[in-house]
Amino acid sequence: MHWNRYRTASAVALIVGLLSIKEGGSVLLGLTIKTYHVLPWLLIYNVTLGFVSLAAGIGLWTQRAWSSILAVVILILHGFVFLFLFMLFEFGKEVAFISVMAMLFRTIVWLVVYSLLAWKGKTKTVR
Repeated sequence: MHWNRYRTASAVALIVGLLSIKEGGSVLLGLTIKTYHVLPWLLIYNVTLGFVSLAAGIGLWTQRAWSSILAVVILILHGFVFLFLFMLFEFGKEVAFISVMAMLFRTIVWLVVYSLLAWKGKTKTVR
């Protein structure tokens, strides 16, 4: 199978998933201590979605129909969590700015993944 937009989307999903698991997992295991306030639920969410991202990446690589749906679900979840964190941050709750920015990054990455999947490319019109 040749390299295509599904492979590109898959590579992005796999990289972001692995990074989320590595970063969040090291904090969960106590290997890394952050100097900013860490929200335990957000940490668990990020690691969980890291594993879900790996599943989506593998599905995209093999072009499984469910993987596109999973990519959209991940995008929507990250978007909602970003908005929630942003609102908490704006109202002065204990949310680290870096957490808000990391979720914005994840949301943008999954928007790129979705765009790769939705892009149809140039097609020739047959008359």
